[in-house]
Order: sequence, then C-alpha cells, then structure tokens
Amino acid sequence: MLPIAYAIVEVENKATWKWFIELLVEDLGGTTICASFTWMSDQQKGLLQAFQEILPRVDHRFCVRHLYANFRKQFPGKQLKRLMWKAATATTSQTWEKEMTNIKELNVEAFKYLIKIPPRHWSRSWFTTTSKCDTLVNNMSEAFNSVMLHTRSKPIISMMEDIRIYIMKRWASNRTKCQTLSGVICPKIKSRLNKESQLTKFWIPSWSAEKLFEVRHASQVGEKLVVDLDKHECSCRKWAVSGIPCCHALATVKFLNLDAEDFIPGWFRKATYEETYSSIVYPLNGKNLWQVTPYSDVFPPKKRALPGRPKKKRRLEE
Repeated sequence: MLPIAYAIVEVENKATWKWFIELLVEDLGGTTICASFTWMSDQQKGLLQAFQEILPRVDHRFCVRHLYANFRKQFPGKQLKRLMWKAATATTSQTWEKEMTNIKELNVEAFKYLIKIPPRHWSRSWFTTTSKCDTLVNNMSEAFNSVMLHTRSKPIISMMEDIRIYIMKRWASNRTKCQTLSGVICPKIKSRLNKESQLTKFWIPSWSAEKLFEVRHASQVGEKLVVDLDKHECSCRKWAVSGIPCCHALATVKFLNLDAEDFIPGWFRKATYEETYSSIVYPLNGKNLWQVTPYSDVFPPKKRALPGRPKKKRRLEE
C-alpha cells in the first residue's frame, strides 16, 4: 500500500473528481502512460463520468465488496452472495458463464441486475493480464481511511499534518522491514506460491514439446489445461492475471526440476520493494520556525452546515 496522492474537497462530485484525476494523471506521466494502468474504485458519485472523460476505455475495476453491498439491498441471502463471489473470482469466461447461469436459475432479477454491469469491471475472468494483480476489493484504500478516521474531524491543517506524519513513519518502517526480509521474494507472494505448490499433488503433467505441457487432474476425468512455461501462461488464466504461477504451472516446473521462484516477476521481489521505499518523506519544522511574511494570514473557508446529524462513520455502500 503506497499512498500517492490525497486531496480535501468541499463535496464529492464530478467536478472535484475530474480536478483530482487530472492532477493525478499529470503527476504520473500523462494520459498515454496512465491509460495502461489498472484503476480500482467504488461507485462514488461523479467518479465514473470523470474517468470516462479523462481516461476513456481505461482498465477500470469496481470493488466487489461495494458492489455486493448494493446488490444485497435488493437480493439478500447467503446463496446469492456465494454465487456472486464465485462469479467474481472465476478466472475463465466459461466458469463465469456457468456461475451466472446458476444465479439466473436461482433468481432471474438478480441475474439481470448483475449482467448490466460489464464483467470486465468485477470478474477476474474478464480482467486484462497487463497489471498482474487479481485483487477484487479496494481494501488498501479502506485500510488507509481507517487509520485516518480519528483525524477526519480535525481542522484541515492538523489533519493534513497527521496524514503526512503517518506516511513519513510508514515509509521509514517499511524501509526497516526490507532489511529483515529473507529470500528474494516478498513474504506474502512467497506464501501464495507455497499454497499453490501444495496443490500440485492433484495435477499430472504430460510433456508435449520444449516447455509446453498438458496438465490433467488426478481424479476428475476431463479436467485438463495447457501450460506454456516460455509464455508464462496457463489456460486457467490465473497465472496471467495474478503474475504468480498457478498449481498447474508449478506441476510442470517440478517436472522439469526448475526453481519456481525464477518465474516470479520483478515487481514481487525484495529488490523492487526496497526501491519503492528508497525515497524519503522529509520532516518539516513547526510554525514556531516559519518565516514571517508581510501578508495576512489565510483563514479557512466558511463552514457550510449540512442537513442532518454529522456522520463520522464512512458509508461503504457506494
């Protein structure tokens, strides 16, 4: 989780989101570079329209947890929840279609509700393979928001200072963590790799040519996939979407007596993590050491009283 930019606005709408995204895109290198990024958000008011104007046809994902929060208002029930998440986590279009058919058989209206949302926004089966990230929820930004919860009611300058100090301390802490990491792969990626490696006992590879394999399940007849180690591809698409070799690919890696860690991309390695946090958020002096200027002090804008009781808890169903 690496905070890049944050801003304080009077209200969340299309104009403020457009202003924020335009500045963010400029800082990240322009629309050409940013068009190749994968963006994830909830369905905040005006945010989708802002994306369509600034970065049309960009790879844009919706947080499935927020999608389900809206979905369950009309279609509650554990079975529908389970089927929706199975459709979201499916990595092939065939599996997605199967789960959507199951939803249709259970509740036609729920199927109509979900089918209106393009699957490229919320199902791994339609994600592009450029980002090498299979995340379905924006937990990273929610985790950042939860840390900042106690600062949200403070005056603007105090709040901004709290955020800056938090980021400064976090970056320093992560730089220290880098030095304690063992091995060349980051711990969470190593854990996922080990989990996939344990599943290789259920898969039997058959060698075709060079590093091309047909992998079949040990007990389930007819379940077969194609793995190409040179292209880092498996027909289950899990490897291509996440960047981490799936159990089918690892079965072929073991067959050839190769090292699985050699197939982990550079951005999941310790060296990249160290480089990410190599920059420094510099400390600042307090206002007691600020330079005195002949200009008048800047006062905060007039507070606009909103209707209803002020809410401290964030609404997640958006």
